[in-house]
Amino acid sequence: MSFYDYATLTGNDAMQFLRAAGVTLYITIASLIIGSILGIALGIVRCSKNRAISALPLIIIEPLRNSPLVTQLFLIYYGLPMVSSIMLDPYPAAILAISLNTAAFMAVLVHNSISAIPQGQWEAGLALGHSSTSTFIHVIARQAFRLLIPQAITLYISQLQCSSLVALIGIMDLTKLGQNLALRTLKPFMIYGIVFLIYYILSSPLSKLARDLEKKLSFNY
Repeated sequence: MSFYDYATLTGNDAMQFLRAAGVTLYITIASLIIGSILGIALGIVRCSKNRAISALPLIIIEPLRNSPLVTQLFLIYYGLPMVSSIMLDPYPAAILAISLNTAAFMAVLVHNSISAIPQGQWEAGLALGHSSTSTFIHVIARQAFRLLIPQAITLYISQLQCSSLVALIGIMDLTKLGQNLALRTLKPFMIYGIVFLIYYILSSPLSKLARDLEKKLSFNY
């Protein structure tokens, strides 16, 4: 077999890769949007001065942070129908699992970013006549956002890669397509090399965005 024969894919295979990349992006983007909104809300609640209130998000955060995403995915997709009348299709199950997992880690990042702002910044805002809410919005949140951005994008890159687990419940994402094509063509090195390259292409802009935003939002306290 010549190198040309080994390296050639059909036009249909190329289209399948494009569709699979679209599936991966769709699941990842939807999950990151939902997870980020929920995670920011949980993270802000974690910053409450009331210990009872600040502890409530831990009921959700700790189990999700300290268990594998794949078990969370299986619990939602396979487990829920066994204990309730809820039966989700693969796509909603995948988005729900990754969203909840993202929310748990995002909540920790938000909490840590806000907690890292010196107490003097709160005092300065109050001294200037701002209310506690106004101080948080106009002084604390802006500085916490700067700290949060690079960490959040690193999380997003990680979740993009973890989205490959949805192949385990039958979703035709990049990983699942790679498995199918590797079995059909008996060329695993070539097929998984292409999958590797596509994931790299999808992740690289996020890394660049993190660097650019960090420079743009940089300022001195």
